[in-house]
Amino acid sequence: MPARSLPCLLALSLPLTAPQSRAETLAEALASAYAGNPQLQGNRDLVAASDELVVQARAAYGPSLALSAQHTFTAARTRGTALPAEDQGFASSVELSLNQPLFTSGRLAAGIDAAEATRLSAREALRGQTQQLLLDVVSSYVGVRRDTQLYAIAVENYELLRGQNDVIAARYALRDSTRPDLEQTANRLELAAGRVIEARATVEASAARYRHLVGHYPQDLAPPPPLPTLATLETLYVTGERYNPNLASATLTAEASRAQVRAARAQMRPQVSAFSALSRSPLSPYQNTVREEAVSAGVRLTLQLYSGGLQSSALRQAIAANLADQQFVEEARRTMRETLAANWSRLQAAEASLPRYRAAVQAGERAVDGVSRQETAGIRTLRDVLQVTNDLLNARTAAAQAEAEIYLRQAALLRDAGILSITTLTDRAPYDPDSRLPGIARYAGHPVRIVMEPIDRLLQPRAGREAPVVRENATHFEWSATLPDPLAPPVVRDEEEMP
Repeated sequence: MPARSLPCLLALSLPLTAPQSRAETLAEALASAYAGNPQLQGNRDLVAASDELVVQARAAYGPSLALSAQHTFTAARTRGTALPAEDQGFASSVELSLNQPLFTSGRLAAGIDAAEATRLSAREALRGQTQQLLLDVVSSYVGVRRDTQLYAIAVENYELLRGQNDVIAARYALRDSTRPDLEQTANRLELAAGRVIEARATVEASAARYRHLVGHYPQDLAPPPPLPTLATLETLYVTGERYNPNLASATLTAEASRAQVRAARAQMRPQVSAFSALSRSPLSPYQNTVREEAVSAGVRLTLQLYSGGLQSSALRQAIAANLADQQFVEEARRTMRETLAANWSRLQAAEASLPRYRAAVQAGERAVDGVSRQETAGIRTLRDVLQVTNDLLNARTAAAQAEAEIYLRQAALLRDAGILSITTLTDRAPYDPDSRLPGIARYAGHPVRIVMEPIDRLLQPRAGREAPVVRENATHFEWSATLPDPLAPPVVRDEEEMP
């Protein structure tokens, strides 16, 4: 039975075809996920929450004003004396207190530095989460198209085997074939039917993943557009060092913990603040007729002389946390380099394999056609026909998978280098975290912070020590670089070359 040509596979992609409607593009899918994915929206809210840490740290420089008022009923009875007494009544008191830090040995400045680094780290983490979502959408989009094509291949393979089974059944009725021949074709036919069932389930699972990320089921998906051209792996390493969000987030986290070390040291140094209070209180707890009104103001110096080891332990804890964060920076860098190298190798393998798989498909189609004719003429056996049919199925499956793999690895490399964004494949403007900052936030701690913060920074204590980080800078895998290529070029024959 002649094999069908590869383009007819697209006509069998019925579950996701909607000829009456316009095909959905990858840009539209990315825009839908970017605007409505709940995980991404929640992460944006967390970044907005981290912005408030900076506002709170700056506000600590400003004065704090508190009002306290109370209205109390008191009943007392005196016994055991010659003249027992009993008093009761209501009394009210009110106090207005003001407290203003004057000098904190750099503690508040370190707190601002830690909050700023934490906020920027959260933003880099959001950028990494956004890039991962975009990659997931690309993977799901391409995966649905790939799995639909694999379903079409499985259906075509089933139809091909069903035709062969019908031919063997007809020949068996004419006593031109044996019972084992009929059972062998039935065996392959039922295996092919199972593959069709599994392929359909895979498409449905991919569609469910697509719905989760994008917000709706896929319909007709247009071919994805080309991605930006990739440079060499060495260039991607350099780009990743500069733009990879996970590496940037780890670096900023280390800066935040370094500031926490300075804050812990400053906590052990003198703290100076000014205070003032206005109070009005009764002289007796039973009436408000006779009252005392007082005003107090002064400067307070606080220095912790002994804390049972609490402050020194907090300092050691901050130093150890910073040493760990410095090691995690190198770990993030190594992870970035690993994923770049792995995805680059898989991309190179897929690009090199695709022409060979396509050549295998062409050879397999001709083999199925030729061996079927030879089997009819009695030159080949039924086993040969079934074998080349299975080989054709494997070749078509591998070609479809390699084609999808190339696109996915290209997108993954853009993500690993930190340059995958919503503007890469769409015209949508990127999300701006500063758009959610309240206008009043910039005035936190004013006007005192303008004067105090520069002075506080001049007297900041030193930070923790540098961690003994071992940097990895290997560029080539020697075994792979020196390995000879044992493969010959792909075998491609034109129709005219066939005997």
